[in-house]
Amino acid sequence: MVHNSASSRINGARLKTMGMVPGVSDMIYLKPGGRPLLIEIKTMRGTQSPKQVAWQARVVANGYRYYVVRSLDEMKEICGWKTG
Repeated sequence: MVHNSASSRINGARLKTMGMVPGVSDMIYLKPGGRPLLIEIKTMRGTQSPKQVAWQARVVANGYRYYVVRSLDEMKEICGWKTG
C-alpha cells in the first residue's frame, strides 16, 4: 500500500520532503512473474482527481497497467487471485 495521504499540513510537508507524489495510485501490486499493477481504489460513485488522472496517463504511457477498482471481486480478477 502506498502511504501518500497526510493527516495534517505539517505531516503533508514532511511526506512531500520524503518523496510523496501527488495523484499516485493507492496500491502497487507486484504480481508474481509479471509487471507491477497500479491500482486506484474507489467507491462505486467515486471519481479520480485531476492529479490521479495525470498519474494514470504518466504510468500508462510508460507501459504499466493501471486499474480503477470498485469492488473486491474486481480486485481479485485483476490480480489473478483464486477464490475457494
